[in-house]
Amino acid sequence: MLPSLSALRAFDAAARRGSFRAAADHLSITPTAISHHIRGLEDTLGVKLFERAGREVRLTEDGKRLAETTGQAFGMLDDTVRALRRTSRKVVRLAAGPIFTARWLMPRISDLWEQHPGIELEVVPHYRPRMGDHTQADIVISWERLADMPGSAIKLLELHPVAIASKGYIDQHGPVRAPGDLLALPILHQRNHWGWLDWFAAMDVQPEAPLRGAVFEDANVLLRGAAEGQGAVVGWLPLIEQDLREGRVVRLFEEKITPTHGYFVVAWDGTRTRSRRETQDVLDWLISQNRAQDTQGA
Repeated sequence: MLPSLSALRAFDAAARRGSFRAAADHLSITPTAISHHIRGLEDTLGVKLFERAGREVRLTEDGKRLAETTGQAFGMLDDTVRALRRTSRKVVRLAAGPIFTARWLMPRISDLWEQHPGIELEVVPHYRPRMGDHTQADIVISWERLADMPGSAIKLLELHPVAIASKGYIDQHGPVRAPGDLLALPILHQRNHWGWLDWFAAMDVQPEAPLRGAVFEDANVLLRGAAEGQGAVVGWLPLIEQDLREGRVVRLFEEKITPTHGYFVVAWDGTRTRSRRETQDVLDWLISQNRAQDTQGA
């Protein structure tokens, strides 16, 4: 016969937090109740699960074995309960980076609501889907080089790279007369060096040494650094059009480069992504927005 679920939950909370008091706070019960559950569990199993050290507790070897199993079991239960709650409320969770959310998704969100008023969209930050989807998202928006676009991906937006900086940066380091001048000046990078490497290649510049400069994950942070004169950055049209109009940054050249990067919908798990009607509705809406944009640009 299995021990009671409440005793196993109390044990799991104590194992995760390293103290009975912290476990009690988490479960909104008293530390005495936690101790009672643990003592009963140890009596039922016939093994010692914790070693007491003052107010802290440490798992025994048997405790570690049980904690590994309860952690997996309660984690699966929590994930399933959250999924069922989202399903009953017709919630679709979309994971995307902050600049895509602010510059592309937000101006269109009212159209989604008008077309699908019964769907609740939850947007959560997500930067590197290939490192594993820890957000339990139904849809993941990925920023990638076009050359690295996954075969299963659906392209939403192509991005044109342009070199940008603040007027203060130009006053301090300029004038920047040729693309190759930037190799000796402060530049900043998004995620890795590929943005600048692709830009230099398109401008017929071959760096003779590895590129230098700080690397940032969040494009909004990168744009703020550029606006404050910390370095030149590769900006992505059409996402930075407002920054250019308002003069926070300026283009260093009037380059016209074929798109090198883009945003994609990546279906990491086709069953989970497309099994719910509301998830498919949001996918269809995203694709329709891309088609509408292509039509306007034609």
